[in-house]
Amino acid sequence: MEQCPICNAILEKGPKEFKQEAKEKESKGGIIFTTKKFVPEQKLTLKRDVWNIREGLSIFGNSIMAYIFIKLLIIMLFALQTPTYGTIPLNITTILLSQIPEIIFGVYPLWYIYTKRHAFKKLGFYSENRKILYAFIIGVIGAASLVFINMFSSIFIDWMYNSGIKIYDVQKYITEQNQVIQNSDVIWIILLSSLVSLSAFSSEIVFRGVFHNTLKSYFEGSITGRIYVIILVALTYSTLYLLFSLPIGIYFFLANFLYFLVLGVLYEINNNIYNTIVATIIYNIIIILIIYFNINIPV
Repeated sequence: MEQCPICNAILEKGPKEFKQEAKEKESKGGIIFTTKKFVPEQKLTLKRDVWNIREGLSIFGNSIMAYIFIKLLIIMLFALQTPTYGTIPLNITTILLSQIPEIIFGVYPLWYIYTKRHAFKKLGFYSENRKILYAFIIGVIGAASLVFINMFSSIFIDWMYNSGIKIYDVQKYITEQNQVIQNSDVIWIILLSSLVSLSAFSSEIVFRGVFHNTLKSYFEGSITGRIYVIILVALTYSTLYLLFSLPIGIYFFLANFLYFLVLGVLYEINNNIYNTIVATIIYNIIIILIIYFNINIPV
């Protein structure tokens, strides 16, 4: 009761009412001034199952820095092993070791979620049996779509060559890489498939689990916002790949953009990161097998 029924005097609030009022104030939150504008406090509050923009971009940026550091470290080690400090030799060992930066790529977000005791669904992991089954079905369909994009990539590279755009002899590089894989023993192919699968798992954690979900939370999950997020993530991935693999990345920019557009759509079907992980793993293994058995289709 807030008022006495006899004398109409205002009564003091009891402990329960104080707690209820405190909860209401906490749920409403305040505002925080960030450089140029006021932002609702709720948008910057850490939550167990949803990224806020600062948190998510920080984790994404730290993951990128870890990737760059490990990649540079491996390049330096290879350079020291090369007597003339020239081009890094292309063999099965260098191909395998090239997967290490991407495998380590996703360790930091997992460590962050674990140490903060946040829910893994913050990264998009939903492990219910039905969702796993859906993820496998969606992943198989998605992998087929990615194979078609790979075929398109080969056609696009041929078109660039025929148009006189020959910045780098990428066809020679692809041929040499394919020959290395074809001449390798089965045990190396199994190891390569395993490492590539771990790379796919790690990459999806960073780009889908962290970056995609952060932007999606920022745009508050609207349909228009989801379209923006899919495009932004695809553009970011293709741009980073371009920068980290110059000049080869120039020829794969469009293919990588389309590749990540498809993965973004797959993820948005039911917001389960297993969709894209399954699709990427199946796609990578298919491409490795096509190369190893020298199946005569455009790859």
